[in-house]
Amino acid sequence: MTGVPQSDPDSLEHVAGKVEVLHDHFKDSKAKMTGVTGQNPFGDIKHPDNRPGEHPSEHAVNALGGFKDRMHGQFDAAAELMKSSGGALREAAKALREADDAAKDSITVKDGSLDT
Repeated sequence: MTGVPQSDPDSLEHVAGKVEVLHDHFKDSKAKMTGVTGQNPFGDIKHPDNRPGEHPSEHAVNALGGFKDRMHGQFDAAAELMKSSGGALREAAKALREADDAAKDSITVKDGSLDT
C-alpha cells in the first residue's frame, strides 16, 4: 500500500545535523584552496619575442588568483546553502512536533462510543 511518506522529527533533526556538517566541510575546503603564495612558481615563463610589459608568469599568477576568488565565492555560497537547508529541516521538525502535540490535545472519537 502506498501512502503519504512518513517523516518524524528526530529523523529530520538527524539529517539537519548531517547537512550542517557539510557547511563546515565547505568552509574547510575553502581554506585549503589558496592562490600562489610565496615565490612565483611560473617565473621561467617568458614572452617568445621578448615583448616589454607584464611578465607572462604574472598573468598566470593573476589567473590563478581570479580562479581562487571565484571558487571561494562558490564555497561560501554552498556553505550558506547547507546552513539554511539545515535550518529549514530543523524548522520542519519543530512544526511536526507542534502538530503532533496539537493532535494529542484534540483527539476526536468517531466510533460513537462517547455518545450518551
